[in-house]
Amino acid sequence: MKPIPAVGLSSAISQLIDFSINVLRKDNAIYQPTTPVENSAVLQDVIDNLYRLTDVIDNNELKKSSNDKTAKLSEAAQQLVKLSEDAKEATNPLIDALIAAQAKGSFGDPRWPTARDALMNGVWKKKQVTDLKRKVRTIRKDVDTALLLALRQHLDQSAEAGLPTASEEDTRLHHCEKWQNEALDAVQTNEWKPKNKKNLEVFSKLVDKLIVAENEAHFCAQIFERLGFKELDDRLCSIPTPLEGTFEWVFGERQEEMGGLLEWFGNTRGENLFWITGKPGSGKTVLMKYLFRNPRVFDSLEAWSGHSPGITSGFFFWNSGTELQKSPLGALRSLLFESLQDMIYGPLEQDLSILHKTLFPDRWEQFISYGGGLHEFSFPELLQAFELMIADDSKKFLFIIDGLDELEKYSDQLPDILISATKMDHVKVCVSSRPSPLAQTAFEKRPTLIVDVWNKNDIEAGVMDAFDQDNGPSKLRGATESEEERYVVNLLTEKASGVFLWVTLATYFLIQGTSPSDDFSTFQRRAAALPSDIDDLLSHMLQSFNTTDLEQLWQLSALIESHGYPDLLPLSYALTADTSSTIAADVQPIKSPEVAQRTTDMRNLLRYTCKNLFSIYDTTPPDTEHIPSHLKVTYTHRAIREYLRLPRTQRAKPLLTPSTTDAQWANAHLMALKTLDPSASESSLSLWGPLSACLESALSLYTLTSKLPYTYIDAAGSCALALHTQHPHLSDLPSFPSLTHRLETFLDIAAWLNIPGFVILKAKQMKTVDKRSVKHALDFSREMRKRLGKGGEERWLAGSEKLRVEYGRNRVEVEGLLDYYARTVRLSKKPIVDVPEYV
Repeated sequence: MKPIPAVGLSSAISQLIDFSINVLRKDNAIYQPTTPVENSAVLQDVIDNLYRLTDVIDNNELKKSSNDKTAKLSEAAQQLVKLSEDAKEATNPLIDALIAAQAKGSFGDPRWPTARDALMNGVWKKKQVTDLKRKVRTIRKDVDTALLLALRQHLDQSAEAGLPTASEEDTRLHHCEKWQNEALDAVQTNEWKPKNKKNLEVFSKLVDKLIVAENEAHFCAQIFERLGFKELDDRLCSIPTPLEGTFEWVFGERQEEMGGLLEWFGNTRGENLFWITGKPGSGKTVLMKYLFRNPRVFDSLEAWSGHSPGITSGFFFWNSGTELQKSPLGALRSLLFESLQDMIYGPLEQDLSILHKTLFPDRWEQFISYGGGLHEFSFPELLQAFELMIADDSKKFLFIIDGLDELEKYSDQLPDILISATKMDHVKVCVSSRPSPLAQTAFEKRPTLIVDVWNKNDIEAGVMDAFDQDNGPSKLRGATESEEERYVVNLLTEKASGVFLWVTLATYFLIQGTSPSDDFSTFQRRAAALPSDIDDLLSHMLQSFNTTDLEQLWQLSALIESHGYPDLLPLSYALTADTSSTIAADVQPIKSPEVAQRTTDMRNLLRYTCKNLFSIYDTTPPDTEHIPSHLKVTYTHRAIREYLRLPRTQRAKPLLTPSTTDAQWANAHLMALKTLDPSASESSLSLWGPLSACLESALSLYTLTSKLPYTYIDAAGSCALALHTQHPHLSDLPSFPSLTHRLETFLDIAAWLNIPGFVILKAKQMKTVDKRSVKHALDFSREMRKRLGKGGEERWLAGSEKLRVEYGRNRVEVEGLLDYYARTVRLSKKPIVDVPEYV
């Protein structure tokens, strides 16, 4: 059974009223954690939560359906829609008063005991506080009455139609449905009536339980949002799956012997940390991915865990990735996120209270006190939560941690945390890293597996697979395998000396260099000439590049270095688009044949022109339809990136100026924006990502060239706003449902972001034809900034350093100019502004 619409809207209104009353109460103390929070930050959290709860009302489906004049609403629904407006109207002055109270304070002021104290410090009188409390309590009573009426009507209609009155019992029901079932049962059993005062009082207490459940659900969702991060699984996706039949030695008899990996998974001797190590490129990471949640390991793990539930999570460090992908902070966030998701939403179905009562009680107290506790996590806080989580000895925890040597700044901090964790009998950790001195000091006395000692047969299988996949060796071979071919396979296997990366690059390098006149003797001589050191092999390969291909390789490297691991299509645009054609391009979704062609072209470029030094990987989640943006490009291995970044290697590359790379990415971002397919998702249209990337690139070019790319910015903004106008309910451009001034033109966004050069030029252009739009941009900017308060802009500007700088600059110049051009009669003197040089 679907939730009754009235339940959702009643809940939204009641949450807003309940929180407002708490703000006004003299006994609702502001909870201060060990590190106190400044008054301004506390009040900002209060303001943000009031705005959030207002948005919950405006986003409610019943509330939105009331705008449809053809919609037929029940009496109870009509009452609730009106009450939702009453609640918003009543609480808007409270928001304004809190903003005024915030403005009156100074850093270092004595902490306010309650939000009410802040309000009554020269902003509101006692009468205003008591009047508002009385008003919202009356609204709450009316909401309870309307909701009880809606539930009674539902019961009566269900009885008439012979339908079940409640959903079937299921532990996985949404908390609203669970409450709805309980409420319907209580209303039916007790025969509660909306006009009965005592019935209403008891029912009101039941509604209080719904508010608590909603608060818990929102808090927990926000905790998960701050633990997880969008690129969390990207590293795992970038790791190739091993060839079929390889790594079988992991499950062989020798690994079942004491000290072996398989035996370690099951033993109970207290040796709870296992170190997998080996040469760079030997396959450590591929092995770790192979082990991660491999069902073939489960039997061994059960010998250790017994009847205790097992929780497995992992983290794969990535030196080429984002800050979170190569830091202990990211590792702890990921381990907590995956473990807690497994506990709460997996077979254990653990209660949400583990989050707000066990792991993050301080944050929960802040949240219920004033809407706080939702700031970013610090490392000490994450560490404390991790230690609290693994202290639960009713469970067994297995953590797979790959690539400790890929930490941005390797230190003893994380190894010490892992070693400490494994002192508990119910925690096991399998780590991998290169055999660095620091790692050897930390792990050399632990059970250890050196991958390059075990992988010879796997490397040989890799060579044979490459030969089988390519036409060159098969033509040389003929119908049967020759002794010469076997010799080459053995030679490459021996020269690899346990390094998968070496044999992969070397084998395909040899295959791609095969000519029709070659035989296996020629192949053998070329194989024998290959250097056995990975850096020397890379040097040998680069020397074989012609000038054009070498320039292409360095261009790709520069583009990837400046953009992490980019999506395949934007990278393709960066390599092929020029500024004038990009600006002139039509706004239309890219067609499937072009996507296929660009994908093929990029695969050929990376495989043949760049000789497999870069790779494409797919980040499509399981059971999800593939879309082009799931394909990404990165270095085939960290060792390749390290080699290309060596000073001696860098000296040999062609000169590439930063402006060249920035211009290429600017073109790519604009093409990505113009070719967006609005039909790709039914739930959202991601416009802000490509638009903000366009603006960030434009500001970078402005810094480098001293010329504002006005035409480019205007093209990007016009494209984004055109798509936004066509799909306003899907668009993610900056705005809020409760704003009086809705987003209309790109000048709105430019004014809000405070991009002076563009605003000056655009406002001058519009001054004689569209004063209304100029005025609207000024109003939109002011309302958005008021709505966001201090720090709220991070929702859209996180990671966009240049936009953040512009946003934080003094706005007097921009606002003064907009105000001047928006006037019909201009009596004041025109503001003096610097008009930038532009293109």
